Amino acid sequence: MKTIPQELMVNILSRLPAKSIGRCRCVSKPWRCLLSEVHFIKAHLDRTTEFMDNRLLMLISSESNTLYNASIAHNSLGEITALATELGFVTSSEFRTEGMPFCNGLILMQDDMGKRLLVNPTTKEVRDLPVSPYALDPHASFTMYGLGYDHVSDDYKVVTLSYYDTYNEYEPECTEMFVNVYSGRSGTWKQGESSPYDHAVGHVTAGVFFGGRIHWLATRTSDYSSVIVGFDLTEEKFHELPAPSFIDGHNFVLNRLVVLGGCLTIFPLRPKIETDIWMMKEYGVKESWTKFLIVDDEVSELAPLLCMAGQREVVVVVKDEGTFYEKLMMYNLDSATFKDITVHGIDEFLVGGSFTETLVSPFHNHETQRE
Repeated sequence: MKTIPQELMVNILSRLPAKSIGRCRCVSKPWRCLLSEVHFIKAHLDRTTEFMDNRLLMLISSESNTLYNASIAHNSLGEITALATELGFVTSSEFRTEGMPFCNGLILMQDDMGKRLLVNPTTKEVRDLPVSPYALDPHASFTMYGLGYDHVSDDYKVVTLSYYDTYNEYEPECTEMFVNVYSGRSGTWKQGESSPYDHAVGHVTAGVFFGGRIHWLATRTSDYSSVIVGFDLTEEKFHELPAPSFIDGHNFVLNRLVVLGGCLTIFPLRPKIETDIWMMKEYGVKESWTKFLIVDDEVSELAPLLCMAGQREVVVVVKDEGTFYEKLMMYNLDSATFKDITVHGIDEFLVGGSFTETLVSPFHNHETQRE
């Protein structure tokens, strides 16, 4: 019987979903070693992110704050369903779903004790993050989190933007925007240069990782104009991105950034009957901003976009006016129609976002990485 060359084996197995690879690791010791190598994990990540074929939704039980993942599928009857599977992780009851950053299958979350955790919900690995020695008093300040990958140093980094509450008794006159950076490789925090922008835009939200940078909406302190800023994880500095000139600057901060269809996208927090969605088709190019519409007669219900399902369908969150809980719907861009997504396995929930199943370890390149 011929032995399959290792390169061919890697090429074949990297096509499998992350959960299937987890089962393959149990076949034999050589398979476990091969499928746990950094080279294979990167090959699987590259293939997964290229084809985006393992996109899942993160749901949070409104009753227990337990995390679930859910995959969306169309059945033969034309119905759209999502099967929710409990992951076993519990978030804080005060944890805001928009404060949960995602990157390459890793999630930065908070448990019921307030501790920050770096989690891969697919492999069930959990890494406790130490509290930053530079952190502001949480009772007198606000903090926004971002999670991203620095390809130059091969390092997953957590970035925090912190600022004092205007009415705090410790530093009532301090308007500085403090930046801290955590390196997954070294397992340590360091204090970065303070941000030259005002990030207190009215809502605390997670940074959006795309193109090697973590992005936030912000305001220039010089002229109070609204901008998109990206924190470069290699340089550890902020860079401005051109915003759509056709968006009202005064209302710009009332939007939310997401990655949709492989593009940085702006979605309003207060949708109208005809909601303009702007996608930056070519990163950093102002002229590449492209608009499409979501038409909704139930103005108050529509919440931020989650992900694309095919080329012309978008998964959106809709808030139930009667219960204030959330539900999922599919919006067809061509027919301008909504269709319910029936969720099985969980009743009332909040939506954390979308993520991809990967084998990336939260102990990536750290000396305490598990075997």
